[in-house]
Amino acid sequence: MRISSRTDYGVRALFELALNYGQGPIQSREIAARQEVPEAYLHQVLSALSRGGLVKSVRGPSGGHSLALPPSDITIYDAMEVLDGIDTRNHPHRADDDHPVHLVWHEVTNRTISYLRAISLEDLVIQSRTGSGVVNYSI
Repeated sequence: MRISSRTDYGVRALFELALNYGQGPIQSREIAARQEVPEAYLHQVLSALSRGGLVKSVRGPSGGHSLALPPSDITIYDAMEVLDGIDTRNHPHRADDDHPVHLVWHEVTNRTISYLRAISLEDLVIQSRTGSGVVNYSI
């Protein structure tokens, strides 16, 4: 599965906002610096996340960005869906096609979506704070 830079940067921005959830808005230059994301590109990503209902943005000197929902309510799937969409049409499976190989591609897509839906931003924050490394999220 290919992860676009837009999705990578967007999930990193959401992660930074989750780390600071409840502490007020964070300016994009801080997010960019902490997550090593190009600030100019980050503005586009944050706008998309705002339009998608995952981020609240406030303009002005005391403004910035914050999560629109608690970190436990935003999954990696949600972010990917808002930023790039999850295209399930890329595999050759059709509804009337029961070719064994095509059934495998269909199952891979379903399991990937289930996995991404099982990981919330809160899970990532907990993982980062406990230093537990890779976590096996159940699907």
